[in-house]
Amino acid sequence: MEISLKGKTAVVTGAAGGVGQVACEKFCEDGATVIGIDVDEARGAALTDRLRGRDFEFRLVSVASSDEVAELAEYVRGRFGALDVLLNNAAIVRGAPVLETTDEQWDAILDINLKGVFRMTRDLGVHMKGRRGSIINVASNAGLVGFENMSAYCASKGGVVQFTKACAMDFAPEVRVNAICPGVIDTAMPHAFVRDLPDEAAKAAAWANFENGHLLRRLAQPEEIVAMARFLASDAASFVTGAAISVDGGWVAQ
Repeated sequence: MEISLKGKTAVVTGAAGGVGQVACEKFCEDGATVIGIDVDEARGAALTDRLRGRDFEFRLVSVASSDEVAELAEYVRGRFGALDVLLNNAAIVRGAPVLETTDEQWDAILDINLKGVFRMTRDLGVHMKGRRGSIINVASNAGLVGFENMSAYCASKGGVVQFTKACAMDFAPEVRVNAICPGVIDTAMPHAFVRDLPDEAAKAAAWANFENGHLLRRLAQPEEIVAMARFLASDAASFVTGAAISVDGGWVAQ
């Protein structure tokens, strides 16, 4: 299936990460004008260099800041007048047993993973009305099933799934709202998670669990997740809304 985003404007959060970078690149290749946002200025600059010649712009914005998101929304309104695609991809992951999870750890995860999606959707979604737009939220298989020592992360991603369904109702029939629920993706995030474990045996076991938890016995590549985002962003997905789509190598099928 040929995907075209020609003439569409898009905002991608978490643009400096593995999935975000690929999404910015592929959306540009598909013909979209893209604004990528992230808190990592150095990686944002590198992405800008890589996409030089494409219709791409990087902006330093934290989805955890209501003021920064509001300023971004005003900038998008001034530059484009409206918005066609919003990919809510920014997230962090932290693991701890629930009895050892502090208020600060819980709040940090929920503020970015869930409230960040809310802020972006509320402030930029208003510029999508009347555009037959598409909001795509990157949730997780951890939003569909439980994981040991991941209570805050699971709560945040489960919230994204339910938020997606509610927003699909609020935005209908003009704007479609869907969630992608990936398995473990081969990006810096799982590598950092494993690196923080206490010993080599624990690290090896965690990585094996990541791989073997998927029926396909491997991690996802960012391009495999972005392929679904490209579809949902395009008019080819014109009858898809309110869905939580597993792109997880069969993890939740077991």
